[in-house]
Amino acid sequence: MKSLSSVFWILVVVVLFYVGFKVVPIYYKGIFGIRGVCKENADVYHKWGKNYVINDITDRLRRMGIPEDKSDFTIDQTDETVIIWIYYTDDANFLDRYTKHFEFEYECEGVLKSVY
Repeated sequence: MKSLSSVFWILVVVVLFYVGFKVVPIYYKGIFGIRGVCKENADVYHKWGKNYVINDITDRLRRMGIPEDKSDFTIDQTDETVIIWIYYTDDANFLDRYTKHFEFEYECEGVLKSVY
């Protein structure tokens, strides 16, 4: 009976590693990745302008492994602030039997004038 229990727990650990291998990169990109890209570009918007921020967001998302067809972003400018919204969607496929869809979005705000 002890060997059957060991096989069961080894199988559980293998399944957890497999699911983690599929899901953790998606969550990392969706939670930490787009948040960092959004905040950094909102902070430098007043210095470099809209064209730089558009190119930088596209480039950083691509380098992070998020293709353009799985992401979208908008940049809205008000009188005193800039609002950047980034959306990311991805699918995790488990043994071609089950597909889990993930969606992440993050919105951040930056100033248009820096005051020292």
